[in-house]
Amino acid sequence: MIERTKRLETLFLEEINTIISRMIASGSFSGFITVTGVRISKDLSTAKVFYSVFGSDEDKKRAAHNLSALRGEIGSLLRKRIHIKRIPSFSFEIDDTPERASRVEKIFSKIEKDHEQAS
Repeated sequence: MIERTKRLETLFLEEINTIISRMIASGSFSGFITVTGVRISKDLSTAKVFYSVFGSDEDKKRAAHNLSALRGEIGSLLRKRIHIKRIPSFSFEIDDTPERASRVEKIFSKIEKDHEQAS
């Protein structure tokens, strides 16, 4: 079951990225959005779709609004593209991993700089 879930997560990641890219290209969606991960529940009923946005806080807010508004359309397109019994209901969540990694990197740089100055 775990192997199937992992395969479905990869498939959803690829398909949702493709759908969003096409929506951006057609002009029905704006921004630079990348789906970074999909986590499907063990019972395959729900999925969390993690995404990142390149841009300002306003761009991130707009992307969250657009993804929420287009969730039904994206789900409909997924049903046409993926042939499984039931498509999990899904939600979009911002992936703040790059921002957290940047903050950690800055902390390490500051510690290294302070250590060099103390030596």
